[in-house]
Amino acid sequence: MKKIDTSTIKELNLPAMGQLGIVVKDIHQAIGYYSPMLNIRPWYRAKIVQSDIHYGGKPIDLELDIAVGYSGSLQFELIQVIRGDTNIYTDLLNTRGQGIHHIGFVVSKISNRIESFKTAGIQLIQQGTLETKGKAITRFAYFDTIDQFGYITELIQTTLFGFNVGMSRGMMKLGKLIGDVEIILEK
Repeated sequence: MKKIDTSTIKELNLPAMGQLGIVVKDIHQAIGYYSPMLNIRPWYRAKIVQSDIHYGGKPIDLELDIAVGYSGSLQFELIQVIRGDTNIYTDLLNTRGQGIHHIGFVVSKISNRIESFKTAGIQLIQQGTLETKGKAITRFAYFDTIDQFGYITELIQTTLFGFNVGMSRGMMKLGKLIGDVEIILEK
């Protein structure tokens, strides 16, 4: 991967960080730890009904358990691999163990943003689309920024009926009301 200079980073014009992603071995145990440490309650789990994920440009089979919670306006995402092909999460688990995986930026026009990253010479590692029971569609793309920052960078866009809706706590509460999200209540 080519070295990214500060002017290139500025040209990407990213919004404020919206998410901190953490890969865990046991999501329920992790919720038990992170809830009191970060004062997060409740945690939310989207009801994912369909996914299309590519790792290294090739389609993969992957089942995840994902829980999100909020400390202030920052979303914390816990990711547990249930089963599947080699992927960006098992890479971390196999090399460093569980822990901080990525920082995420909630964006609009994700296709344009992905192209901007590629044009800047930042390698796309994994990307995909997740669809929930209520028809929310989340597109995501992970980029290799490990040499520069020590973690992966993720771009995220969630739409509902074609409208960009973001990933705020309010959207999670709405998702709970319409049956698209469940609340995980842990200790």
